[in-house]
Amino acid sequence: MKFQLSSLLFGLAASIVSAQDTNQTGPFYLQIVGQQNSSIVGYALSCHTGAALEGLCYRAGQVPDTNAQSYQYWFNYTGYTTVDDAQVGQLIWKLPYTGGNGGSGLLPQVLSLENSVNSNVASTNFGFSGSCSQGLSVGFDADGKLFSWAYIDDSTFTPGTNPFPSGVGKAYYQWYVCWIYYSSYYYQAVAWASSTPPHNPTCQPVEIRQVFPS
Repeated sequence: MKFQLSSLLFGLAASIVSAQDTNQTGPFYLQIVGQQNSSIVGYALSCHTGAALEGLCYRAGQVPDTNAQSYQYWFNYTGYTTVDDAQVGQLIWKLPYTGGNGGSGLLPQVLSLENSVNSNVASTNFGFSGSCSQGLSVGFDADGKLFSWAYIDDSTFTPGTNPFPSGVGKAYYQWYVCWIYYSSYYYQAVAWASSTPPHNPTCQPVEIRQVFPS
């Protein structure tokens, strides 16, 4: 799939990803392995979920083509923030595009969460809308497992007492593979559950691991 990109959108999208991120690793694959006796074993791939939007979808088995752009991801980070000595940044997928002059290339998109008011399960999408600070902040731990993080836990709050967060982040691994309905599409993809159990009964807990091509 290639996207026809206007010059205005190209400039906006390029600034979204490059403004704050100074380091990049990749390409790599994202292996998805089910937990708690789940039969899920496969890889993430980017699949169409709307105009210039791609979901972080799941496909069972091996990567069918080691050069397939849909399976290749990158990690952007500034080097300023770490959690348990792991760099924190953003997960990137590069959208193939054709420019107004007929030239082609790859344009980076940032992973973000799409929340629903009636569920604790958020779907994942790569897109252009928003700035770097609005993408999902993630990292890969010493075992290569993908995490998101936070340094404030509101379950510890008491009325009228400022929690004075220490700024030391904690890694969270609340990844699931679920059947998701988004933008008139129904598909199996990676999701994030803010609490357990997930409201969506199709969700299965998974680990997501960074795997570099051999």
